[in-house]
Parts: sequence; structure tokens; C-alpha cells
Amino acid sequence: MTGVNEYTEPFARFYEERLRDTTVGDEAFYREAAAAADGPVLEGACGTGRLYLALLRDGVDADGFDASPAMLDVLREKADTAGLDPTVWVGDFRSPGGDRLYDLVVVPYNSLAALTTVDDQLAALEAAHTLLRPGGRLLFDVYVPRQAVIASSFGEWRETSVTTDDGETLQARTRTTVADEVAQTYRAERELLDGDGEVTAQETYLNAHLPPQQVELLARVSPFAEWRSAGGFDGQPLADGADVQVWDLRKTSSVTSVDPPA
Repeated sequence: MTGVNEYTEPFARFYEERLRDTTVGDEAFYREAAAAADGPVLEGACGTGRLYLALLRDGVDADGFDASPAMLDVLREKADTAGLDPTVWVGDFRSPGGDRLYDLVVVPYNSLAALTTVDDQLAALEAAHTLLRPGGRLLFDVYVPRQAVIASSFGEWRETSVTTDDGETLQARTRTTVADEVAQTYRAERELLDGDGEVTAQETYLNAHLPPQQVELLARVSPFAEWRSAGGFDGQPLADGADVQVWDLRKTSSVTSVDPPA
């Protein structure tokens, strides 16, 4: 199996500051789905808790996992400040862990693109299927690869800065390049910079382009009984011009329940 992208401590802190006051656009969709679930909910790649802590505040019985211990450390700090009691652990999509079954599994924010081989992508779908009760759902979103955007944005450093509550300015830059044209994977390099522009931390990770036809083929080969897609969080058809593809995979209600993997 290939590795899964894991944020280190300085990048976990920057990620949290960058998204702290940002609306991604998926929040209402996933929160409504979680509120409507008949039982517990599991979030894959829950990160620093952008969505997960909102589910807890909504009163949802939710668990979460992430490949990055540093991201989970930030999540637990935020939960402690908010008086919330999270149930989260280190795991990845192919072997998520957990000791119970769920009515809903969600994987937001393009996180499944961190799986760059068909074997790993299928392993993730099979693991999610195993963790679901009969009739349960897997909801996830990935972006629609758009060649014009890729051609115009790849290869150039893009800088971002955020200001913390105590007034400190954090700077970062990211450069995305093609890693493997045949496999349709791309490499993202991230660097944190100090006030003099010197690099203080670096990391590199791989993601995969997941065009809708490939996701549908993965769904067809997976154990899921039904699937459907949308071209955004408002349920519009997945058609030319869409930026996000949202997938809803359902486990048949006639499957005999099994215990989740240890």
C-alpha cells in the first residue's frame, strides 16, 4: 500500500489557522446528512475538527479518524476549550479502525484524493462498507479535474498568509506539479516561511485526479449496492462545468451485519 498524506505539527497549526474563519461550502450538506442519520456517524480525515466538532455541537453521536496525530492534537485542544468530548483516533481510509458500526460515514474536502492507486481506493471503499450497518451510506466529495485550471495553476508557487489571534503572521507557499502523467497523480510541495522569507518547514504529498468515470467504476467494483452523484452540495446534476462531485454510496439493507475490523 502507498502512504497517506500526513500533516506534521507546524503544518497542522497553519492548516487550522487558515481554515478557522473560512467557509468551505460543504458544512450544511454534511451536517444535515449527519443529523438525519438513524445512528452513529464516522468522519474520515477529520483533521483539526472543522466539520467534526460542528457535528458534536449539533448533538450527533460522531467518531472520527485521521492519519495525522498532529491534526488530532489540535482537534482535541479545540474540543477541550469548547467543552466537547471527542472520540477520535489515528487511522487511514484503508484500515480506519473503530469498534462499532455506523449509519453514515463521511469523507469531506477532497480527502479521498490522497489515495493514489486503484488498490488503495478500492480498499477504502471496502473498509467503509464494512463499517456501515445495513442500509448505511458513505458520502464523500472530490473535485472535478479541469484541464484549464491545471494548466494555468500548476508549476507556480502560490503564497498564503494568516494572522493568528495574538497578532502573529504565518506565511506559507505551495507549488503543485504533475507527479505521473500516466497515473494522473500530482505532487504538492508546502513550505512555511519566517518573517525574513526563510523556509522553516517543508513537506511534500501526493494526490490523485479522480474524474467522475473513474469514481463510478470504483463504485461499480466496490461492495456497495447503489450509488449516485451530484455536481455540488445543492444536488445539481454532475455535468460539464461542475467544480465538485459529491458521491452517495449505499449499502444494501439486506446484508447481514458483521463486526467491524479490530
